[in-house]
Amino acid sequence: MFWRKPLPTFTASTHFVVLPNNPLRNMATDDLSNKPLAVRTTSSTSTDSASSQDGASFDIVKTYRNLLTSDPDMTMPVAAIEALIELLRVTPSSTAMETVEVVKTQKALLLDSAPNPLPLLAGADLFEQYLLRSLRGQTAESFDETKRHLLNNRQLFAARAKAARDNIAVIGSRYMSHRKIVLAAGGSRVVTKILVHAATSRPNTHFKVIYVMDGSPHCDASVSALRDAGLEVETISTSKVAYILKDQKDINLVLVGSEVVMQNGGIISRMGTSQLALLTRFAGGSQKRFFVAAESHKIVRKTPLWHPQVLRVGVKQKDISKFENVGVDPVGQEARDWVADRDEVDYTDPELIDGIVTEQGVKQPSQIWELVDYEK
Repeated sequence: MFWRKPLPTFTASTHFVVLPNNPLRNMATDDLSNKPLAVRTTSSTSTDSASSQDGASFDIVKTYRNLLTSDPDMTMPVAAIEALIELLRVTPSSTAMETVEVVKTQKALLLDSAPNPLPLLAGADLFEQYLLRSLRGQTAESFDETKRHLLNNRQLFAARAKAARDNIAVIGSRYMSHRKIVLAAGGSRVVTKILVHAATSRPNTHFKVIYVMDGSPHCDASVSALRDAGLEVETISTSKVAYILKDQKDINLVLVGSEVVMQNGGIISRMGTSQLALLTRFAGGSQKRFFVAAESHKIVRKTPLWHPQVLRVGVKQKDISKFENVGVDPVGQEARDWVADRDEVDYTDPELIDGIVTEQGVKQPSQIWELVDYEK
């Protein structure tokens, strides 16, 4: 039986800025009562003459990928949201119900295009819920106004997502301890932001970082950013993790990011994250805690019934539990449909996680369900 060191006291002074629970909720100025969607009898004017009534001429996959390429700081959920907003701009739906159906159809196409659809699902579900709330109780005359409201405020989604990352940096930096070592992995941008903020805003807290170079294309950039901030950073390969956790007594925190957070508090993240959490628990001892940093818009409304293979939650990658794929590499379309080896993910059970740093504060995995928006 391992004794787990409790989380430090979390006071109100730690939360410099607390963002709204759902970054989409505050954009709504509509009546949120449970009323039927408004129906128009005349078509609205399209802003794009090349658009079709059902959005068939709109390439949502290309739009999503262009958004990610144009803004390196944009997360996949937010890119999915902005792609759906662009869909509304070019689709001249004549009724609210038509708008909802077009969004659902294009959402399905977007999810089907991604070998790992979970981050996109988190954003698309969030947007769909907001859209349904916005359209309830609307009169036929205000249908276009609601649509314009969404289009005019599209930049708020990205802005609030970045603000959430900044707030996480403030909150997470409070967990850096003087003369201790943080073990980080995965190339997470929000983890990098936490460590850089701690280094620059708390000059009297001197800590070091050991960074696990796990094959992520972002690891080198993260290490460079940490060193530029004045931190002493040592890099190690994944094969040395168990040795370091046992040998290095000054490590008191293991910090990773996440692709998505399941509503039960488990996470889907880079392959090897689950292994790192297990080693932290059983090789690291009771004084080392495993923390995850993730914005609340990465929460996806799925609950695994048992420790799942990621294939069961929609991720298309090699099933290494079977021997059917031994020595067989996918080619052609099959290769494009599968997650690339370097982007493979695994599932980390909530029992292995000591805390999840969100813009709402540090949550226990069992508290994540409180951040899930079930309103329809």
